[in-house]
Amino acid sequence: MADDDRSAFTSRGRQEPAGGVQEQLDDSVAARDDMERLVRVIVEIGSDLDLDVTLRRIVSGAMELTGARYGALGIRASDGSLVSFILVGIDDDTARQLGDLPVGAGIRIGDLKAHPEAGGLHAHDPPLRALLGIPITVRAADFGSLYLADDRPGWVFTDTEESAVRALATAAAAAIDNARLFERERESTKWTRASREITTALLSGDPQTGPLQLIVNRALELADAEQAILLVPSEPDLPPEQVDALVVAATAGRYASEVIGRRVPMDGSTTGGVARRGLPLITDSFEYPIEGFTDVGDRPAIVMPLIAQDTVLGVIAVARHPRQPAFGDDYLDLVSDFARHAAIALALTAGREHALNQELAQADTVDEAVRAAAEELRRQWRARRVLAVTFPTHSSSTETTSSAPDLVAVGDPVRWADISAETRQTLSAMPDGDLLTPNTGTQGVASIALQHPEGVLVVWIDLAPDRPFTLEDQTLLTVLAGRLGQGLQRVHQVDQQRETALALQHAILGPAELPHGFAVRYQAATRPLQVGGDWYDVVDLDDGRIAMIVGDCVGHGLAAATIMGQMRSACRALLFDNPSPAAALTGMDRFAARLPGAQCTTAVCAVLNPETGELVYSSAGHPPPILVHSDGTTELLDDGHTIAMGIRPLRPRPEARVTIPARATLLFYTDGLVERRRIPLDDGILRAADLVQEGLAIPLEDLANSIMAGLAPSDGYQDDVALLLYRHPAPLELTFPADVGQLAPARTALRRWLTRVRIDPDQSMNVLIAAGEAVANAIEHGHRQSPQGTVSLGATALFDEVQLTITDTGSWKTPQPAENPHRGRGITLMRGLMHEVTINPDTDGTTVHLSTRIT
Repeated sequence: MADDDRSAFTSRGRQEPAGGVQEQLDDSVAARDDMERLVRVIVEIGSDLDLDVTLRRIVSGAMELTGARYGALGIRASDGSLVSFILVGIDDDTARQLGDLPVGAGIRIGDLKAHPEAGGLHAHDPPLRALLGIPITVRAADFGSLYLADDRPGWVFTDTEESAVRALATAAAAAIDNARLFERERESTKWTRASREITTALLSGDPQTGPLQLIVNRALELADAEQAILLVPSEPDLPPEQVDALVVAATAGRYASEVIGRRVPMDGSTTGGVARRGLPLITDSFEYPIEGFTDVGDRPAIVMPLIAQDTVLGVIAVARHPRQPAFGDDYLDLVSDFARHAAIALALTAGREHALNQELAQADTVDEAVRAAAEELRRQWRARRVLAVTFPTHSSSTETTSSAPDLVAVGDPVRWADISAETRQTLSAMPDGDLLTPNTGTQGVASIALQHPEGVLVVWIDLAPDRPFTLEDQTLLTVLAGRLGQGLQRVHQVDQQRETALALQHAILGPAELPHGFAVRYQAATRPLQVGGDWYDVVDLDDGRIAMIVGDCVGHGLAAATIMGQMRSACRALLFDNPSPAAALTGMDRFAARLPGAQCTTAVCAVLNPETGELVYSSAGHPPPILVHSDGTTELLDDGHTIAMGIRPLRPRPEARVTIPARATLLFYTDGLVERRRIPLDDGILRAADLVQEGLAIPLEDLANSIMAGLAPSDGYQDDVALLLYRHPAPLELTFPADVGQLAPARTALRRWLTRVRIDPDQSMNVLIAAGEAVANAIEHGHRQSPQGTVSLGATALFDEVQLTITDTGSWKTPQPAENPHRGRGITLMRGLMHEVTINPDTDGTTVHLSTRIT
């Protein structure tokens, strides 16, 4: 950069004091330009919530304001040491020499050569001459220092430039704070999701990788680390206090093959100390070197114990590169929660109760749990058949043929009446005996009674021929029966809670009845209550327009559902007050910032004019709606998009407009529908668009089912899903008295609707004539004996077809053209004008279906 290319701040700082009016005017203009440039740079710094992008913009913005050739941002650890740099034109060694200079409240040096502590900087090639250093303080803590340097002879930083950089540093502190807050929220979400994924994968019975490797892989990825290792007790069967060493059982990242199998003593090692104490630890050095891991030098690391049922199952150690930032104390909670979930899942997979627990965890009702448990017990003993018989508490043990108990049979099917009288008697007597005591008195049979939420459950196992039931089998059956009894009680309680939770969800989720033309689907991923934080809403506004909202609160379960209900109610109230999507999201933004747990909520809000198809919409960090035209053209509505809610509540929310063409279909959705691990989000969105495109010829309800089924993962949705569909124009629905005076109003309404469908005028006239004949027949013939009846007219537009349904509550008179040759020609006329005509008479009335293909 040449001297004459410097910014207004710099060039004005070098000039002599102005001596005339023109010079003063020039200075005023320059000052205004300087201020505009400063404001622009500050706005750019705060326009992105990615921390790395924000830091780089701070350096480049400061260089732009001063015209300096070199810039660096040194980031400090909690102990004040510089741990990393953002560099422009300066190498790492030079940056570290800059960091050794005391900045204090700020430092400005005109000639580094003359400065006693800056000799090494002058050795830079070319030698650095001028330096400006300004500290950045975030929340009263020293975040780091911003350095600007130049190597041109005679170069100095002016007072004006220093003031500008100080203003920039103040704005940078706020931007850094916002970015770090967003990063913490994002990190928390990642670790929480990972905990759920680990548990689900380990309980699935057949993970793609071993349990230990799965845990260590996810820990490495989430911590953005260089290495991760998982150590287990060298002798896992010994009591914890007798274990004298840990062994590296799984590794990920750098030197993975060299570290595996290394042995570490429990005493005198950092990892052993964490295993003994059961507490996580952040450190930058290890007491005992592990070849290929901790012997590569001091670097930031975190060590976590895997504890389940007060037993340490292992230790995870994760280490970053020496130049990466250290783990903050706030990381302990995130990582500890992940390790706790991983340990519990690991313990369950190691036990013989795992398979039964898995079946019980998947059951939504007690009946499902009983059947699943019977299937698992049959697999466990490879039995010919397993019977599970439930005897209610109020029933007598005396068998009665009139009230057979509930019976579940897996294997060879059988009914209660088909079972031998002797076996029925034995089964009926078992509830009066001791519970959880195996009965093996009959050769080839084992049975046991256990507590059922509604009484006593008797399990009867028909073993394979010549299969002995050993003492070990009896012990295992007792353990599994005890676990089954506990599981059934838990499922019963959850089932009752689910009913309450679903009632709450239905009350706060969305309207029970939707306007014509809409279809919705909702599925919560969180088991067992099946409620979540996604929502949809369709609101009839006072001016005849319709508001549509789809949103996604962070988290799952009742807590997220509670937040969702408040956000949905707030959005409704805001829309009634001002039917503007941008205004509604702005109000929700402020609300979310003050509602615990609502930060980072995403939503898309739209207001539709159903007459014209005009749609005004605004999005807060939400996936774009998909608009599929009648010719199959796909359009993503990705304008009017800004960040999620509750992060920067004063940020303005933009709006965008689009006109929905006739017979087009619009899809709103939450990310759970399209987001999958290791698959780009755009791929999921394109797949959803394809499914809408493929379903243009089917009714909207069927299309909603098709989308949910077509995008469902093989193991079910792992995130909450909300889906909202609209097809323009909405179907026409008319119900009117069976009176000839209603023909004209019905015809007018149908004509207006056909205009919105955008079909050819001649074809529109054919539809009007055919529909008029059908309605006239319904009035004249269907209600000739019941004039107080009603007639219904429904019309639906698909991308290539118009369908009409006319229904009355009477019965048509059989046409008799011989008696009156001028009448009875309505049906013939309908068939001549429409592509398909069907007439279905019934005792409750007659239904006419008309359809015509759109040409």
